[in-house]
Amino acid sequence: MRPPLSKSDAQRALVLADILGVPFSEVLPGGEALPRDVEVLREGLIALRSPSARIDCQDGGAPFRFLLTQAAVLPGRRVEFTGTGRLGERPHGPLIAALRSIPGVKITEGSPWPVIVESPPLLEGPLTLRVSGSESSQFASSLLLGAARLAVHQVVAGVLVEGPMTSPGYFELTRAWVQRCGFVIEGSPLTPTLSPLRREREAMVIPGDWSSLGYLLALSWASGEPVERLVFGTAHPDEAIATHLRSVGLRISDRVEGTASRGFEVDAEQCPDAIPTLAVLATRLPSPSTFRRVGVLRHKESDRVEAILRLLSAAGLTGTLEGETLTVAPGTARAFRFDAHDDHRLAMSAAVLARLHDVRLTLRGRDCVGKSFPGFWVEAAKAGVNVEAWE
Repeated sequence: MRPPLSKSDAQRALVLADILGVPFSEVLPGGEALPRDVEVLREGLIALRSPSARIDCQDGGAPFRFLLTQAAVLPGRRVEFTGTGRLGERPHGPLIAALRSIPGVKITEGSPWPVIVESPPLLEGPLTLRVSGSESSQFASSLLLGAARLAVHQVVAGVLVEGPMTSPGYFELTRAWVQRCGFVIEGSPLTPTLSPLRREREAMVIPGDWSSLGYLLALSWASGEPVERLVFGTAHPDEAIATHLRSVGLRISDRVEGTASRGFEVDAEQCPDAIPTLAVLATRLPSPSTFRRVGVLRHKESDRVEAILRLLSAAGLTGTLEGETLTVAPGTARAFRFDAHDDHRLAMSAAVLARLHDVRLTLRGRDCVGKSFPGFWVEAAKAGVNVEAWE
């Protein structure tokens, strides 16, 4: 089974390629289906090359947030953003407030769309962009990528992250990509500053997607089917999936093998996208699993805390929520129906849950997996996943 290219890495690489004038074809190989969010971001970056643009970000949180900052720091732009209702409901206020602090930048908001960004013809530095890190690390990542754009134009810019940061691993991934592309970052991890000084960039190689690898590793445990593109020691936060699998006594080579001896103990803020995968795996472990600080999951494509509980209940399994702690008990699933409500991670987790317990799944929303893993159903079929459509 083969995962797609990493969505998180590809999005950061695309923005930096656009900043440096590197052709997108050098970053993204041809002949491979790309996650929808990557396609949306690529088309948005192309649109931003014109002084006036209208960009539909669909349901892409990272594309919208990354493009929003790029529109603000590119000179003389007027860009109108739209997206789905759910994307409009997700938190963006801290990022917009940070961008409004840039002299000459004007941002107007609809209810929730459109969001219109107007940038001045010239930006001068030095600039320090302040943003809260408590709701999403994507705000700080977006600003750091904006600072890279400014550094190319000889503007010194820094980012000051205020308060604790949610999912700091994704911000570290952004820092790693910025440095890989030749930018010199000074300051502490939460106060990075970029100057116009640059060094030679490294090759822009996109690894396999660890978020998607989580589903395939779970399916390999159930089926014995091997998994490709397993590279360890990456900067991707969801490589924590491998750590958690090993922590319960399982072995990983090109597949997952062995018998688990305990349940998971997971801090959800460290790898939020992996939690639905780990939650369905937890139903096959010998003792209950605990997922702490799950509040970060409420602001994704759906309220994933409630969605995980709904998924488990549909299959006759038990999950309980006390404050910010989710506990998943082991059990035996029954055949079930599930509406993914256009959340790609819940659709794929439902399929994994059905295969782990060898029960029938009737699923509404199969196509939403294209957001991050367009080839999921083809790869999952290799492990024996067979899902009926719920029309």
